[in-house]
Amino acid sequence: MAYYHVHGIIPDTLSQSEGYKLFEKYIASGAPKDKFDGFELISRVHAPQTGEVFVTCKADNHLKMAEHFGIWRAKFGVEWNVLPVFNDEEVILRNKQLADEVAAMG
Repeated sequence: MAYYHVHGIIPDTLSQSEGYKLFEKYIASGAPKDKFDGFELISRVHAPQTGEVFVTCKADNHLKMAEHFGIWRAKFGVEWNVLPVFNDEEVILRNKQLADEVAAMG
């Protein structure tokens, strides 16, 4: 699975108010789309004063990401900025691979 940092922007206060009503129901139902085959939410924090949401998650592919985030875009117009990120082990491996490539170039 790949790691992602996702930044969501809720477009206006009406969408935020209506979205949080649904979000409260979603959490009360056990948040079923926070962990399913091919997707796992690691953390979610909110900045309601600015209409922003920050999520860290793991997913197999973009379709799994859409399965989790899509409803919020479709119903409330939330804009999602998805950034693939590395965990500690991955960044160390990447740095070693990059160093080897640079060294091989002379």
